Amino acid sequence: MEDEPDDDDPRRRALVEVAAQVLAEDGPHGLSLRKVAAQAGGSTQLVYTLFGGKPGLVDALYSEGFRRLAIAQQRALQAAPPPGDPARILALGHAYRGFAQTEPSFFSVMFGRAVPGFTPARSTRAASRQSTFGVLVQTVRECLDAGTLRAPDAADLARLCWATVHGLTSLEQSGLLGTDDVEAFVAAALCVPVDAHRPPGQPGAGAASL
Repeated sequence: MEDEPDDDDPRRRALVEVAAQVLAEDGPHGLSLRKVAAQAGGSTQLVYTLFGGKPGLVDALYSEGFRRLAIAQQRALQAAPPPGDPARILALGHAYRGFAQTEPSFFSVMFGRAVPGFTPARSTRAASRQSTFGVLVQTVRECLDAGTLRAPDAADLARLCWATVHGLTSLEQSGLLGTDDVEAFVAAALCVPVDAHRPPGQPGAGAASL
């Protein structure tokens, strides 16, 4: 029986970093084992040994993308108001959009079909998405506990917020948002699901400007 891949193997980490660079420079369609191996100073056999082939390498890139998104989320929350303030949810939304702008190739691997035939392993998909979606759920739950937002279920409200920012981001990435002032539109649109769940009488964050 073969050993399970060791994600802490420095050779794996080094190849993922090289593959990420190739992905950023050449896009998903330019990603090849030969190019990754050449830039890493090794052979394609090493890639096969460590990842089992291109699907395994792309699966590792998929995980890496979510790791980078999680870092962006963490930085956004560190600069945001204290837990319980709905502004933290908006900060996560802007971090999500910012990640897509700075890492478009990763975003396309994580949420699109940029690499033909690639489907992330079920375990990879579950762990990766939960690591970032879970942060949003916890942030929403803190607002519900503080009484700054009202909703029957934190996960459902988090899903609504994610659907909003993902839809906006995907449309923007495709050039289909159709507005002259993208920044203002996105800022206002992100407020819609948040403002809709504020207690009566509490002022919103600006959704009415849409």
